[in-house]
Amino acid sequence: MNVIIAGATGDIGRAIAKNLTLKHRLLLTYRDEEKKNSLAQDLPRTEDVVFVSIKNLWEDAERIQKKFGLFTPEVFINAIGAGFYAKVEDTTLEILDASYEANLKIPFFLTQMAYNIFLKQKKGYVIFVNSISGLEGFPYGTAYSAMKFALRGLAEVMYKEGKRYGIKVTSIFPGIVKTKLIQKMPFCPKEKCLLSPQTIANTIVYLLNLDPTVEIKEIILKNKELLWR
Repeated sequence: MNVIIAGATGDIGRAIAKNLTLKHRLLLTYRDEEKKNSLAQDLPRTEDVVFVSIKNLWEDAERIQKKFGLFTPEVFINAIGAGFYAKVEDTTLEILDASYEANLKIPFFLTQMAYNIFLKQKKGYVIFVNSISGLEGFPYGTAYSAMKFALRGLAEVMYKEGKRYGIKVTSIFPGIVKTKLIQKMPFCPKEKCLLSPQTIANTIVYLLNLDPTVEIKEIILKNKELLWR
C-alpha cells in the first residue's frame, strides 16, 4: 500500500512511519533536514521510502503535487500540528494566525493535494490525527482548540463529499500525548497518565487492516488516568 504521511518528523509521525515502513511504501513530508536525517536512520528500511521537503510549501506546491501524483497514494495521513496555548484575553492575532497556519491551513493544503488524486482514482483513504481539543474546549485553548475544531469540520465535509468517489475519511482524537507539545502546555499531567505516540501508530495499523467493507469515522483515545470534565 502506498501511504503519504504529512508531518512524519514529529513524534507521532515518526511512530507511524516506523510502524508502517516494513509493509508499505511511504512518502514522508518534512521541513527540517536534520529531523529528516534522524528519521531516516530510525526506520527499519528505506528502500521503499520517499522523502519530500515542504519547507517552501507555497512556492513549491506544483512540485510537491507532482511528487504526490507520481507516488500514486492510496492512503494519506495528516499528522501535522503545533501547540499554541493562551487564555482568551491573552490570545493575540499573531498567535491565532500561527495556529491557523500550522493546524489548519497547511494540513488542509496537503490533504487537498492527496484528495484530488483520490478523486481521479475513485478510491483513497484520508486519516486525520486531530486532538481531543477538536472535540472539547479546554482552558488556554483559544487558538489551538479553535483550529482543531475546524480540522474536524474539514474532515466531516471530506467524509460526505468523498463517499460517492470511494474515499474514506477517519479522524483520530487523542488525549494528551507524550510529545514535545507538552513542553508548551501551561499544565500537564504526570508522565504515567500520558498516551504514547505508539498508541496512535497502532491505531492507524488497526484502521489499515480493517475489512474493506468497514469504515470508522472517528476514534477517541482518552487518557484513562485523567478526570475529564
